[in-house]
Amino acid sequence: STLFPYTTLFRSGLAQLSLAVWLWSLGSFLTSIAPPALRLSLGIFRFALIYTPVYLFGFNVFSGDLQPLLIAFVFPLHLLAMFCLVYSLYFVSKSLVSAERGEPVSFSSYAGALFLIWFFPIGVWIIQPRVNRLYADKKNAGSRANPNAASVYPSP
Repeated sequence: STLFPYTTLFRSGLAQLSLAVWLWSLGSFLTSIAPPALRLSLGIFRFALIYTPVYLFGFNVFSGDLQPLLIAFVFPLHLLAMFCLVYSLYFVSKSLVSAERGEPVSFSSYAGALFLIWFFPIGVWIIQPRVNRLYADKKNAGSRANPNAASVYPSP
């Protein structure tokens, strides 16, 4: 079928976009609750998250007939995309563990979270409940700080 390459491109693009949106929301939230001294740079993280899917989409669309000269041009861009993907995973995993512990963490502390995020969507089942607990803790801390604040959720 002539639609098969486009179907595959659409599915891979949708998966890349889903991962990027999930990582963006995690990174933004986790940075907002981490102690200021432990926060990583959101600018680099956002660049990495935008560059990777845009590059991969462009590569999938235009890589049909790469000439040797173009390969020399594309190779560094491909390496940058791989670095950006790994940086995004590093950023979210380190931010998650830093936000949970409230102290500086070493690689061995967040390596498990990094691999769980890397194996998207399986890691979502383990990582997302941890993020949900942090969100609930932040929400509860905010309501204790301002008991007169209106809640989005009705009281039981």
